[in-house]
Amino acid sequence: MRLLPKRPPRDVKELRRIQEEVARRAREEDPGEVRKVAGVDVAYRGDRYRAAAVVTDLGCRELDRSVTEGETSFPYVPGYLAFREGPPALEALDGLEEGFDLLMVNGHGKAHPRRAGLATHLGVVLDVPTVGVASKPLVGEPVGEPDEPGDWVPLVHEGETVGALVLTRPGTRPLVVSPGHRCDLRSAVDLVLRTSWTGCGSTKWPEPLRLADALSKGREV
Repeated sequence: MRLLPKRPPRDVKELRRIQEEVARRAREEDPGEVRKVAGVDVAYRGDRYRAAAVVTDLGCRELDRSVTEGETSFPYVPGYLAFREGPPALEALDGLEEGFDLLMVNGHGKAHPRRAGLATHLGVVLDVPTVGVASKPLVGEPVGEPDEPGDWVPLVHEGETVGALVLTRPGTRPLVVSPGHRCDLRSAVDLVLRTSWTGCGSTKWPEPLRLADALSKGREV
């Protein structure tokens, strides 16, 4: 079974089967020593996409970047974002010359109806540690609300902790952070805090994702 074909099937049942296999293969574990973090994001204008990948160190210093453009082959379907954004993201990551220890994805990981968000999907396909970072929950309810920058609360769905709401900057809404593949929740939260405003970053978003987002939208940084 191909987990991320360039031209995905349009049958939702087949897409669901692929996601179930991705979730079965995904692992939550300590990612090990992380020195370099990649971020990837995809932006659209009509049927055209622009995908960007950036690598930084844990001091938020940029080490490498890659941008690719093309025409999308899959529509937006809620819950199946990996089949639309996965192939462009892989193209952008393939253009990097610098290696990385962990990948941050603008999207969800385990915090997904089938535990197979974009971050999980990319992590399983590439077999690298991944973390999903999003602005809003797709599933689950938070256990409370983070009060101060650096605080976080679990995000629970169907009795299982699938992620966390993490407050990274005063006066902003918390980010939704979830493990994708080969990463545990505490490590995911720690790395987001280390690379956002609470650490070396300049905004509430982790610096690798802030840079990737800007490049995907055509803004030079």
